[in-house]
Amino acid sequence: MMAPPVPIDLPRRTDAPILNTFVGHIETVLRKFRDDLVGDGTAEQMTLPEIEKMGDPPLSEGDMVSKYSADKDQVNLYKTDLNSFDVNVADIAKNSAGIAKDVNDKLTKLVSDIDGIFNGIPQKPSILEQFNAIGKIDTLVDDMTKEVSDANKKLHENAGNVNDPIPRPSYGNAAHPGGGHNYAPGSGTPSMGNLTNAEAITTGQKAEASKIYEYLIQKGFTPAQAAGILGNMQVESGFDTGAYNPREGAIGLCQWEGGRRTELEAFAAGRDPALPGGRDIGDWHTQVDFMMSELSGSESGALGHIKSAQTPGDAAAAFDQFYERSSGEARGQRVANANNIAQTLGANIAV
Repeated sequence: MMAPPVPIDLPRRTDAPILNTFVGHIETVLRKFRDDLVGDGTAEQMTLPEIEKMGDPPLSEGDMVSKYSADKDQVNLYKTDLNSFDVNVADIAKNSAGIAKDVNDKLTKLVSDIDGIFNGIPQKPSILEQFNAIGKIDTLVDDMTKEVSDANKKLHENAGNVNDPIPRPSYGNAAHPGGGHNYAPGSGTPSMGNLTNAEAITTGQKAEASKIYEYLIQKGFTPAQAAGILGNMQVESGFDTGAYNPREGAIGLCQWEGGRRTELEAFAAGRDPALPGGRDIGDWHTQVDFMMSELSGSESGALGHIKSAQTPGDAAAAFDQFYERSSGEARGQRVANANNIAQTLGANIAV
């Protein structure tokens, strides 16, 4: 039986113009998601580019500075939270197939909780109080994203499907025990399946962090974001493209396994038609290019979070949480690595 539509009529405050603009966008996006979810069942087809075009146009930096005396840090916070909301809804949409009733219930609670945030702010809220409310709303949506992802995983695990319908890289290197995993610590069952017969890469190379750093900047990342990505690679593989975890069959800079490893191998084989057999899978360019292909496709949600990061530490945490989806146990090491890399490479950026 189809679930009834969730009423989505979020409150407005005449004394909170910045919060109103943020919520206007949220309301439009959530209504579209709701209608697709309980209507024709196409919510999972909502993509980040489509979501970013919905709702009221966000306030410009000039508007916030001139009209409301917001400073640069507050403007950046507003942009980050707005982008984070869009990314999270795109992730929820991708995970909504097959668990529509569960998602519908969570959406009902989300709307109720947003109402509670509005009721909790004082009359004539300050700029800071409005931004704090926006941050709380973003946290609620982030929590819902994790819950829906977990529910989706359980659905397919219970169905005996070892392959995640929304492919995610799964990590973990025997030489680097802080690696991320797409399963609960101690469960012993990766969501991608355990390729016990997988073989190591025989043509691996020890890549230079500085070369990957420069390459990532050429690809459009800021120095801070590049350092954050490298901080994760250092934990996963020590920059060794041939790094191999025999227990999981995980390989490469980011320790791809299962379906992600298969896609990496296919990507390498078709990378350069002029080369017999394609491009060497052990070449660091191949592996970084594959990572970029994921970030522009199945992992576009993660890309939004990484692109929102302003410091190496924030970028490292975003890459870990949204691309690697690790347990978080080694996040502090990833952040420390990123800050050290930024300083070592002499980047003129805040750490």
